[in-house]
Amino acid sequence: MHIAVCDDNVADRKQMERLLQRASDRRIHTTGVFYIDSYGNVEAVMRSPMLYDVFFIDMTNGPVNGFQLARKLIDAGVTAPIVLCISTIDYPTIIEAAVAEVPDDGIENANHDILRRQLQTQIRFLHKEIKVAELDEMLDYAIDVKSKTIPTIELRGKIDTLYVYEDEILYAVKEGSYSHVALTESRTIDIADTIPNLFSQVAGFDHFLLISEQAFINIASVTNLSLLKVVMKDHHSFKVSPFIFSSLKKALREYQSAN
Repeated sequence: MHIAVCDDNVADRKQMERLLQRASDRRIHTTGVFYIDSYGNVEAVMRSPMLYDVFFIDMTNGPVNGFQLARKLIDAGVTAPIVLCISTIDYPTIIEAAVAEVPDDGIENANHDILRRQLQTQIRFLHKEIKVAELDEMLDYAIDVKSKTIPTIELRGKIDTLYVYEDEILYAVKEGSYSHVALTESRTIDIADTIPNLFSQVAGFDHFLLISEQAFINIASVTNLSLLKVVMKDHHSFKVSPFIFSSLKKALREYQSAN
């Protein structure tokens, strides 16, 4: 499990590192090793927040406090547990006020409703001085969340970075020096990488099949397959090589039988 500690109090940050390392040593034969990264400022932790399975945060001395950093993480797409460690800032009261300020528009699954649930459930609290038993409870919670989390795929585009689930990707095809990735809901993103390299990043998922050096597809997004071509959900089609046809047919049959 990957853990981020972000605290602008050096002594508190070092103490949390020691507590987490001891917890890792105790759990090495049960829940595995903890990989701990420690940060003293907001910019550093925001560089690659999706790497982490849990955050332990207390920021009290800078322009951004711990709650504001938690909001930045949520807005960036982080779904991992965020534990605010309470020292001089009353985070529970701030969270309560923030939840009250979220508009109640009454629309199921609206962005406001999602944000309200995240503020209420994704953020947890620990009081300093950190007690070992309470820290262990938070680690157990984070491990349980991680075990139930569907992994996402990072797509770094020219401007934006997206984190998507496996079946949000329909296919990827070479376009000039970029790989053009087609997504659900008519979304696309262009990535400065080759198709083989991009495929190597998603090959651990079940539904992707490399059909040439120029393209790979998501078998879950196939609507029709013939000896000549494969048609995708967005009506885009690819020519089918005789060398790939049998593998594609088998993958499609296995997917259909499993679903």
